[in-house]
Amino acid sequence: MKPNRSRERVMLKSFFVNITLIGVKLAGGFAVNSAALIADAVHSISDFFSDVLVLLGLRESQKPPDKEHPLGHGKIEYVLSIFLGLGVLFIAYQLIRDMVLNIGEGPEVPSIYGAFIVIFVIGIKLLLARYLTDQGHKLDSQIVKASGKESFTDVLGSVVVLGGFFLSYLGEQFSITVLKYADKVAAFLIALLIIRVGIRIIHEAITFVLGKSAPKETINAIRETVLEVNGVRGVDTITAITYGHYYQVTLDIVVDGQLSVEKGHDIAHEVRDTLTHNHNIQEAVVHINPEVTS
Repeated sequence: MKPNRSRERVMLKSFFVNITLIGVKLAGGFAVNSAALIADAVHSISDFFSDVLVLLGLRESQKPPDKEHPLGHGKIEYVLSIFLGLGVLFIAYQLIRDMVLNIGEGPEVPSIYGAFIVIFVIGIKLLLARYLTDQGHKLDSQIVKASGKESFTDVLGSVVVLGGFFLSYLGEQFSITVLKYADKVAAFLIALLIIRVGIRIIHEAITFVLGKSAPKETINAIRETVLEVNGVRGVDTITAITYGHYYQVTLDIVVDGQLSVEKGHDIAHEVRDTLTHNHNIQEAVVHINPEVTS
């Protein structure tokens, strides 16, 4: 199975789980009268759109290189991520705006039964986050790993909602007015969390657009593969840039200084073919340095 096809299948599963949880949170939020649970549903919408953009990005990034994009279309994922981040910030703005406009209203204590909905959501979301993280490492996909982190963040939002439920319930039971506002406070905290998520998405996307280096473990794995090629006596430098779901690599290898130009070219060609075959590398540019003998 092609790597991108595997990533699409993983993200499709995440897509259907997220859209189901959004429905559960929205229905539950209105049913138990919880502003925090509704805000958490809005937070989950960012996960939903994230999955949509990832799927679109994976499809677009599969387009082969062309004259205008000789290194491929992998960075389309980052462009889409910037739009996602802006959309998340707009959602947060709408939530905070509505809270400010309704600030004069009294506290609304949600039904404690809503806590069971939140506990169910937390359990499902934890399983999804673990699944995405494991698959991200298995498929060596930064975008799938990022979706796993986003899911863990969503769990934190649901934990805040759960705390709001219990504090509101205590305020109702013991007539503690300040605790009755816990659900609204939780909704505000989730709005702040959404802002943080939006800023982080935009920041990471811009970092990758500028040309972020591949992870250290990936570079080490590339080095080990190169050193196994017959005729390679060392590796001077490796530059590996993350380019969507694949890498672009430039490296300097060391070969016997007495070799002919043709033999050195053959070794460089074998290094390039070995890297593109064994690693998630779109293109490898190999420079040859003669071994210096004292």
